[in-house]
Amino acid sequence: MTAAGVVYPVTDAALHHTSPIMIATLRALVGGVLLTAMLPLMRSRLPRSRGLWLWAAAIGFGNTTLTQVGISVGTDRAGSAVAAVLLNSSPFFVALMARFVLAEPITRLRAAGLVVGFAGVLLVVFADPGSIAHGSRLVIGFVLALLGALGWAGGGLGMRVLTQREPDLDIAGITAAQFLAGSVPLIPLVLLAGGSTAWGRPTLIAQFVYLIIGGQVLVYVGFNAALSRWPSTRVYAWTFLVPVVAVLVDAARGTLPGLTATVGIAIVIAGVAIVNLPRAESPDVDSTRMHPIHDEAPVPPVSPVS
Repeated sequence: MTAAGVVYPVTDAALHHTSPIMIATLRALVGGVLLTAMLPLMRSRLPRSRGLWLWAAAIGFGNTTLTQVGISVGTDRAGSAVAAVLLNSSPFFVALMARFVLAEPITRLRAAGLVVGFAGVLLVVFADPGSIAHGSRLVIGFVLALLGALGWAGGGLGMRVLTQREPDLDIAGITAAQFLAGSVPLIPLVLLAGGSTAWGRPTLIAQFVYLIIGGQVLVYVGFNAALSRWPSTRVYAWTFLVPVVAVLVDAARGTLPGLTATVGIAIVIAGVAIVNLPRAESPDVDSTRMHPIHDEAPVPPVSPVS
């Protein structure tokens, strides 16, 4: 989760010296190549069946192509506050879609936790909204960020379905395949979009390295692993903590949050805690479809909505 939260300030700094679509493409393409190269060290491998590659292409289009465009281009067009709020609405889309796609019931307590967590996100984000676009630029950014949220939700649900169908699924291998497949639509976009990138700036290269290794590889592998163990609504609730981590990173750099943001942080933490209460787990969830983790201390997943 910390790695995902740091992505926001790093992306904001990188946008001064490159284009948003370049960031999105490099995260997906280079992240896929890097993770593929690491697979032998992890005793993993890319999918070998056509069926799994089709799954990877579908999931990758949602949680890689659409999500990266929503994060990078949506933030650049609409402003970070608008994009952050829309992208953090994905847990609600997940809760609705999972009810029909996965037959995952949601208890009133867990629904309440989602509402509380999102209310905290609103306080954190709008305590210091920065610059917000207007007119057509705002509309375009709004649409792209919303598509990113839908893609992120749909891709995660696809991953959840796949892990239930394939209990022995190679998480690292399928994640690498998602990156590679999801980067394919981005390559022509970055070529057509144009723009300049200051390749000679060491700080920009360092930012790219973090966004690819920390923000892409580490975050997505961890998140996909969490989806193989927990109900999707429980996993996605942790994404509410991403803007909180971003604020805490700024605080560590000397920019302390105000009262409103501090209250928002406390509300987000309370919302996530409510979602993860044992009583929030529906008794109708088939425990045979999940790994037995009830006796383990919960380990927070990391989120790619960053």
